[in-house]
Amino acid sequence: MKFNKLVLSTAALVLFSHTAYSVPFTFEGRSLGMGGVAVATADLATAPWANPAMLTNQETSDDFSLLIGIGVFGRDHEDLITDIEDFQDADDERQAATTPAENQAALADMSAIIRNIESKNVAADVSGVLAMGIAFESFAMAVSVRADAIAAGTVDELSCQLGEPGCDIVTFENELTSTQKNILTLEGVLATEVGISFAKAFTVYDRKLSVGIKPKFVDVQAINYQESILTIEDADDITDSDNKSDIGTYTTIDLGFSYDITDSYRLGLNVTNLIPKSFKAGVQTLNFDTGIRLGAAYHSEFVTVGIDYDLLENKPLLSNPRFGDLTTQYLAIGAEFNAFEYVQLRIGAATNTASGIPGAASDVTYTAGLGLWLGFNLDIAATYSEQALGAFVQTGFRF
Repeated sequence: MKFNKLVLSTAALVLFSHTAYSVPFTFEGRSLGMGGVAVATADLATAPWANPAMLTNQETSDDFSLLIGIGVFGRDHEDLITDIEDFQDADDERQAATTPAENQAALADMSAIIRNIESKNVAADVSGVLAMGIAFESFAMAVSVRADAIAAGTVDELSCQLGEPGCDIVTFENELTSTQKNILTLEGVLATEVGISFAKAFTVYDRKLSVGIKPKFVDVQAINYQESILTIEDADDITDSDNKSDIGTYTTIDLGFSYDITDSYRLGLNVTNLIPKSFKAGVQTLNFDTGIRLGAAYHSEFVTVGIDYDLLENKPLLSNPRFGDLTTQYLAIGAEFNAFEYVQLRIGAATNTASGIPGAASDVTYTAGLGLWLGFNLDIAATYSEQALGAFVQTGFRF
């Protein structure tokens, strides 16, 4: 199980890199507990990422908010990590074999794994957030910093299979046990986003219409790392300068709207990366495209229910075309039950409706969260599907 060390090391890499990748729509603790719903339900602390217009849609008692949080997510829709672990275990059996029959059996197991490993991938995301918001009667603003990282791996340069042209028994065994074949390629896009959000509320037909804007500056880096699945054990050298490259920086704008249909029903719209940007990464192009998410919500003193939908597919930033099945277009629903501002219980669900993704990637993901007021805010959330897992924890103050 040597590969488990790599998984932990990759998590450490993105946790402590202090730079990250910026995705079209990103979660924090409160919204994650509600299935990712946020466009029409965000509060003063979370609005800079969900919808800057929601800065003006707060309780009258909430004039200031501070939030700090971190989250970790992992996806292995096709059990690639298990395949790599099984491959290494089979190789251990091959090396320990004492008879030709045992050796051939181990080689057969290794070959079967390689035969089914093509096009599989695994991905991990880590997010860190910091925001401070200030609200007035009809105007609000916030300063936010967000670090998001995405890393994904797939296996290339596969060894030959018996029966293929040029793959005799000697070539078969040599390639299967070679460190020049069956290469795990890890790619990561790392960025840091700093934004200043402004929101203003207007009265339109006796109802509140809020408009928000967030100019933001983003710094982007890339990581590329390759090693044979036969020998990969840890990832201590992934962050070596030889594996990292500066892609560039860009400035863009997020734009948000919210409209109170009634005292309890609200619509929201958030547009990210209104000015799209592309970067060259070797022979590939990384596109920071415009994203659009629509939201609707019901809210009262004790319950909030919301639904969000990505109007556009969000393509993965990773340059390897084999990561195309990481495309997302989420439909999410969530609810929050509020017990007198001291305890909040949250539940939610989301499904990826993007086209061309594996069946497992469209499985419903369930989320749950808990918010506590302990003299300070503490929000904890978790998400789960059959082959994906994640958690977020954040703290802060409001008054």
